[in-house]
Amino acid sequence: MGVRGRWASDVIVVLGLLVLHFLLRRFLLAWPGMPSLLIGALLLGALRMRAGNAALFGFLLGLLEAAMGLEGMGIISFVFTAVGYLGARSRDLLFADARHYVFIYLFVGTWVAEVALMLAMPGEAGLVGSLFLAPVSALATAILCGSAEAVAAALRRP
Repeated sequence: MGVRGRWASDVIVVLGLLVLHFLLRRFLLAWPGMPSLLIGALLLGALRMRAGNAALFGFLLGLLEAAMGLEGMGIISFVFTAVGYLGARSRDLLFADARHYVFIYLFVGTWVAEVALMLAMPGEAGLVGSLFLAPVSALATAILCGSAEAVAAALRRP
C-alpha cells in the first residue's frame, strides 16, 4: 500500500476515535477511569504529524473539548497543545515503528495528559486522581486506541 493509502487509514482511525468520543462523551465522563478517546486520537494523530502540525491539532481538539464542557478553555487547550507537540517529538527520539511502542506511547501520553488536566483544573480529583484514576484511564486508552491502530496497520499490509 502506498503513502496515500497509509495516510487514509490513519485519518480514518483518528476520525473514528474523534466521532466515538463526541458521540459517547456523556457515557465516558460518567465513570472514572474510562478511556479518553480524544487524547488517544490526538496521540495517534501526533504520531504521524510534524511537531508544529501536531501542536495545532492538539490546540483545536482542546478548544473543541473545552467548548463541550464550557470550562477551562485555556488550560485544556494548553495541555492538549503540549501533549500534541511532545507526542510528535517523542517519535523522533524513540522507535515509533516497533509494535509495542504504540501501546507504551499511548499509555504514557494519556497518563501525562490526564495528570496535567487533573492537577490544573479546579474541582478535579487532584493528587488522588492522578495516582489512581489516571493510570486506569491511560491503560484503557492504550488498549482501545492501540487496538484500533493495530487493526488499521493489519489492514494496510498487502
